[in-house]
Amino acid sequence: METIPKSDCQKIGFIRKTHGVQGELALEYESEFEESVAEANLFFLEIDGLLVPYFVATDGLRFKSGKTALVQFDWIENESQARQLVGNPVYLFNDEIIEEAVESSISQFLGYHLQDENSKEIGVITAVDNYSGNVVFTLNVNNGEVLVPFNEKLLMELDDDNKIIRLRLPEGLLD
Repeated sequence: METIPKSDCQKIGFIRKTHGVQGELALEYESEFEESVAEANLFFLEIDGLLVPYFVATDGLRFKSGKTALVQFDWIENESQARQLVGNPVYLFNDEIIEEAVESSISQFLGYHLQDENSKEIGVITAVDNYSGNVVFTLNVNNGEVLVPFNEKLLMELDDDNKIIRLRLPEGLLD
């Protein structure tokens, strides 16, 4: 019997618990692998030191949070079968890992000055969050907090030397 070498795979998380009575499982993964999890139709669970393939059932994957997905595997049909998989590490093939280049570069915007399309200062970016692929800047403005969505289509200018981002803001956002 041929086995899957661990060197060909990367650990992305583990099975945290069962969910419901139909065999659904809560897969807890590192947030950097969210896109990889979304695209996967096959996961490897480490059982007794071996990587065992489990195929995702049709429409068997849904996201619960930024670090948890509910997954239904083919042939796992009840809570008893699912319970046997709880606690097992979960892997994907190395070539199925999607690098999130945007994610790593987004945090560089901390401390940047955000301006509107008319170069009017809005505020300084104090936090950068990614809500399931939607990047949001947090700014302190007039003793309050303002959330501003970031999308490359809204980007007008990026001045790394002076730490300035100029965005075309949606109308009424700052009202």
